[in-house]
Amino acid sequence: MTINDLLNNHYSFNNHDLLKDLPDAVCKVLKTNMVTAHYKAGESVFSEGQKPKGVYRVRKGKVKKFTHTNFGTQHIFYVCKENEYLGYHAILSQELYPDSAVALLDSEIDFIPEHDFLKAVNSSHLLTQRLLKNLSHEFRVFINATKMLAKHTVRERAALNLLILESKFENGNNNQTEIIINRDDLASMVGTAKESVVRMLKDFKEEQLITTKRSSIFIQDYKGLVKVGNFL
Repeated sequence: MTINDLLNNHYSFNNHDLLKDLPDAVCKVLKTNMVTAHYKAGESVFSEGQKPKGVYRVRKGKVKKFTHTNFGTQHIFYVCKENEYLGYHAILSQELYPDSAVALLDSEIDFIPEHDFLKAVNSSHLLTQRLLKNLSHEFRVFINATKMLAKHTVRERAALNLLILESKFENGNNNQTEIIINRDDLASMVGTAKESVVRMLKDFKEEQLITTKRSSIFIQDYKGLVKVGNFL
């Protein structure tokens, strides 16, 4: 298993296969009223405390999931990439959204109404099994994220989050991965002040671990960043 595989296993929901290869009748239910909407970077998908209306799938782009702190700032705990689903936890628990979701980049997002999603769940044993497996795995991801905050230094967390983001932005071609994220959002992920993140990035650049261009970050020494992150 590669380092990237280990990172994905520890810190990614990996729910992209949730609705894959379901029976035709179930797919028909899910697609009947599904709509695709375009979201500009910074536009809200749903907000903490709202009543859930359905399930979302990121067709194109990136979406940040976060909660608000007592200081009015955001704590970003996850970034959804293409083909990942969000919003189904509140549907299944019949509770208000416990978090918010906002487009990190310009995005295209599919929306499946609550009624159609629950109808599909009730009629498909396979979908129910996948949901149980995904929810169990996501609990592990949250535990690992909590451990990261508790056990790793700010420098280590900065390195780890860059590695996690690299896997989110990787596009499958041979070009170098461009991580597009502003410093406020990166600081929110790391769990520190923006000024600390700026200093960390400056240090990483001096150590030839990364390069930057405006808001974009490029990893130059992957193994070196893994070592800094104290991941293995």
